[in-house]
Parts: sequence; structure tokens; C-alpha cells
Amino acid sequence: MSFPSSPWRRPLQRFYWHSVLALTAFFVLGTLLLVLLVRGTLSTLDARLALEVGGPVGLLVAGLEVYVYPQLFARVRLAARLGLGMVLYLAGFWLMLFLIRRIFGNAGDSNLLAALDAEGFRSWRSLAIRPEGTAFVRLLTGYGILSLFTSLLYQLSNKIGRPALLRLFLGRYHHPVAEQRIFLFVDVKGSTSLAEQLGNERYSQLIRDFFFDMGAPIVAHRGEIYQYVGDEVVVTWEWKPGLAQARCVRCFFAMQQAIDLRRDYYLRTYGAVPAFKAGLHGGPVMATQVGAIKTELVFHGDVLNTTARIEAQCNALRSRLLLSAALYEALPHPAGVRFRAMGAFPLRGKAGTVALYSAETD
Repeated sequence: MSFPSSPWRRPLQRFYWHSVLALTAFFVLGTLLLVLLVRGTLSTLDARLALEVGGPVGLLVAGLEVYVYPQLFARVRLAARLGLGMVLYLAGFWLMLFLIRRIFGNAGDSNLLAALDAEGFRSWRSLAIRPEGTAFVRLLTGYGILSLFTSLLYQLSNKIGRPALLRLFLGRYHHPVAEQRIFLFVDVKGSTSLAEQLGNERYSQLIRDFFFDMGAPIVAHRGEIYQYVGDEVVVTWEWKPGLAQARCVRCFFAMQQAIDLRRDYYLRTYGAVPAFKAGLHGGPVMATQVGAIKTELVFHGDVLNTTARIEAQCNALRSRLLLSAALYEALPHPAGVRFRAMGAFPLRGKAGTVALYSAETD
């Protein structure tokens, strides 16, 4: 799948590079930990091992996870995925052996043989290595453990988002936590007729492309993807970052720009360009981790219900983006965006009325 055109290619590339660097750092730290477990101490040689061996190999593993596997594995069957994955990861292992031999092969008593208390390495063709005995087993096991945990970390990050993952690791959501958040509900218009026109498979592919194109604007405006629900994506911000520079509003119009830049692709592939509408609101919510069989980070509160009802009003008011008056009053008003008071409306499930504003670009 290709990236959206400039300028939204850069934020997504930057996001992927940050992911690669984070996974590489994790692999290097894991290398240090494994050496510590084997030897019981850490030395300058161990630091050199982690940086000069763990660094390049970690970079390879991270590159595979971020760039290669999502593209490659989306097009092959499960058996082929397992086979290809094993081949690629074994390439990383042989790179590790090669680097170890190059860096530590002539280091005398300070080489990896002493570090692993192994039986030895013998020269073998171009790699100059033929591992034997416990050294090979320990090295392969350590590499396998590190690669597995690196892959799991990336999958978890993709599942719940990097900021949420960090907060979960720190134990923030083990009990309900009160937060002030902004939510943006973005929904594809005319999805029923689109599904009838395209059929289930092509409609699913269109929604997949649509969600992919939403990624770069969301990243560029520091939003977090909370969840995908059918043909709807829910984006959230902590209160102050979302208000700063009106990111929560400008994100919507950046999404529209990303789709406009891909207009020819959608017309050529699906014969239609997805149009969408959105509701924007913010306030106090409770955030917590729920579930036993399958855990998930969720937000509870009237804010989410109200945002969903605001988004549902878009068709009736013929607006692409509606936001609550409470959020409008808290926002800085960026140049190039016009706000128009729409009046107060009763929303389903709410006792009173909610004043709404429409936002449009000049």
C-alpha cells in the first residue's frame, strides 16, 4: 500500500522511524540484560556487545517488523507467512554471528567465547563462523527471545497506541483514572450505498485504505486512535494538547486534505471517493483497563455519548464538522477556519439541549 501524497507522507514516515528507533533501543537493552543473566556482571565488553552487535541486529529486526512484515504478510497465506518470517529472522541471526565474529573474533580472552562460556567457534566460509556446542544454543535462544519480545512490543503498540501502552506499563490504568479528554468521531457518509455498490470485499478494502490515509494527519496533530468501529474511527487527545493550536479541529481538515490528495486513486480503484463527517466534543471521562479474557483500555463517560450524538447531527444540519459550544469556547480560533453557530438541539439520550457550532475552511 502506498503512502498518501505530500505533505502527509512525512509525518507517517517519521512515526515509523520513531517506532524503528524505539524497537532498536529495546533490543539493545534486551541484549545487555541477556548478557547480564549469562555472566552475572556487566563490563565494557558487554556494552560493546550490546551496541555493536545488538544495535545493527535490532535495527534489522525492527525494520522487518515495521516496514517488511505489514506489507509482505498482508498478501500471503499463513503457512507462507511462517516460512518467510523464519527465513528473515534467521537472516538476522546469521548477521549476529557475523558481527560477533568480526568484532570479537580476535579479542583474545575477552571475546564472546569467554562471555558465553562456550565450546568455541570455527571459521566457516564467508561468514567465518561455524558455531558448536552451548554457545550456539545460548545465542540462538537469546536472539529468539529478544526477537519475540520485540515483535510483541510492536504489536501491542499498534493495538493500543504508544502513549496508552506506556501508561499501561506504568500501571496508570489498573484502576479507573479521571481524565480531561477531547474526542473526534469520524464516520464515512453513505456507507450503506457504498457497500451495496462495491460489494463486501471491495467495500472492506476501501475502508481499509480510508483508515490508512487517516493515520498521517492524526499523527501529525498528535492524536491517538482510540478505536475503529465499522466505518468509523474515534480519535482522542488529552485536553491541553488537543486544544493547543486547535489541533483537534485542524486534524479533521488535514484528513480531508489527505483524501483529496488521493482522489484519483479512489476513483480509479473504487469509482468513488469516500466522504465523511465528524463530531467533536470534550470533557471529563474515566479511563480504565477492562476485561479478563481480553483486556482493553476504555473510556467511560457522557462525553463519548454526546460526541456520537453530535456527529449524528451532521446530516440534518448539512455540516461536515460539528462541535459543542463548550469545546468551541475553550478553543483558540485558528486562521483559515470559520465557525458558525447552529443553535441548540436536543440530542438523543440527553435531558437538555446542546449548543453546536459548525466549522469550515475558507
